Amino acid sequence: MSRINIDLTKYDAEFLKTAMSRVENAADVIRDAAKSRCVVGAITRPAKGQFWTERSPGAMKATIRVVRKEGKNNVLVIAGNKKTWWATQMEYGRGGWKGGAKPFMRPAIAATKGKVSSIIEGG
Repeated sequence: MSRINIDLTKYDAEFLKTAMSRVENAADVIRDAAKSRCVVGAITRPAKGQFWTERSPGAMKATIRVVRKEGKNNVLVIAGNKKTWWATQMEYGRGGWKGGAKPFMRPAIAATKGKVSSIIEGG
């Protein structure tokens, strides 16, 4: 029996590129599900001195996005920003949040589990 040595390390970059592309596609599915579950409030309020005090309907939903860090093997689904800082309170109902928790990210992840697995495994 003869021995054949195959060096697959030369393909690592291509394997990683394909894998990260699949992860990003799966993250897009989670993002879309989170956007569909995100509650749009009815409060409209101009900024009271500081920009983060402004409220507008749909502001949180508009911030749900997929971010792929440049130079890192990392894909994130993010909600909120400096202006819409209350994503954690909305998800978990912390800090005396009026009306309790209104989760959108965790249910989106749970609902898309099968689809995300099939995207990652099969492309």
